[in-house]
Amino acid sequence: MNTYYGGYWVLTVLPIWVTALTLYSITLGAIFILRDRYEGLYYQVSYSAQLGDGALIAMVLMAAGILQRGGLFPPSGWFHIGALALGAVIGVGWWLIDALDGLHLPIDQQVRHEMQWGDVYHHLVIAPLLVYLFVTLLPVIYKNGTSVEKIATVCMILFWVSLCIYDARNGRLDQRNYHGLGQHADALWKSLEIQKVNAHPDAKDQELREAIKEFGRR
Repeated sequence: MNTYYGGYWVLTVLPIWVTALTLYSITLGAIFILRDRYEGLYYQVSYSAQLGDGALIAMVLMAAGILQRGGLFPPSGWFHIGALALGAVIGVGWWLIDALDGLHLPIDQQVRHEMQWGDVYHHLVIAPLLVYLFVTLLPVIYKNGTSVEKIATVCMILFWVSLCIYDARNGRLDQRNYHGLGQHADALWKSLEIQKVNAHPDAKDQELREAIKEFGRR
């Protein structure tokens, strides 16, 4: 009897439909809620995220089915720890690059940059999770999958990669500035922040308050 570790154990214990619902909620559902809550507009213009992540989820469900059939690939827990560490490094690195990219902006725009919690969630939760699943589940499909499952996996990966390339070439990765989307979200942010300043005149950061008021005059 195989002893599974980490994500292998989770995927063998949970029914496929629970895994599908959980992954959908974590990757595609939560980011809409965060953007609607903190930016005033729910959106997802990246094809690689909206459609490509769906293909990656299908690949995870395929691997879960293979694990539940029983396989001969129970690597040690260190393999899973290494995959988790790799995902964390990539996610934190992505987050740092995005955070440092806004330091050259004026103070009011820096605040707006920091309030993009949907992007923060993507970098620190979705990206590490997908990296972990990708690294740990590809060997499962390669070793224990059928020919059809292996071909389907290659097709889904190529589909995701092609969408990433398309998004990069057409500016869809910079979602807030795609076709003026960012300007609309910024207008909503401006209205909310001006209301906060007026409601809290004793705010400690006077410079920030003045910057927000100046932004509101534009």
